[in-house]
Amino acid sequence: MKTPPADLAQRLLDVSEQVLDPGPALRLQDVARLVGASRATLYYYFSGRDDLLSFLLTEHTRHGAEAVRAAVRGDEGPEARLQAMVAALAQYLASRPGTCAGLLGALGAAGRLGDVLQVNDRWIATPLREVLTQGRDAGVFALEAPTDAANAILGGLLLAVLGRANTGADPTDPGFQQHLADQILRGVVAG
Repeated sequence: MKTPPADLAQRLLDVSEQVLDPGPALRLQDVARLVGASRATLYYYFSGRDDLLSFLLTEHTRHGAEAVRAAVRGDEGPEARLQAMVAALAQYLASRPGTCAGLLGALGAAGRLGDVLQVNDRWIATPLREVLTQGRDAGVFALEAPTDAANAILGGLLLAVLGRANTGADPTDPGFQQHLADQILRGVVAG
């Protein structure tokens, strides 16, 4: 897979939810029409739908990680950094629940759930583990395995946001996102 130019990449990200709709899978030529590009252009960058899905997964995860990094200040303690990370990630996921569910469903159906986990680990779980480890080492967080705690937090966040969206409740509600961040923090703070 070659990296598409920024304008094409953004147009692809903008139509992610349509590309990932659970209905009949769109072909690259259908996606080309959606983004105003030629079929040849998309085939130049992507060998097929799976390549496009990998691109969307990586880009959405990278953008989520950037949102998390922007919310966290390095001079804050582990509690404040964890709360900021969770709130930023909840906000990012809540603004695109269809894309999150679509990527999990499409890549899972293609037998590529390992790709999802690998990209998530690289961009999201690693910085979360670092904060959890720092908090544990400082005696602020009561946890034995930062890797397991990071995965539990990320899984809980994703399911809480998708569950809320699935019931028609607003996952972008700041009160919900703050409650979620507070609940996760209470789950790891040494007490």
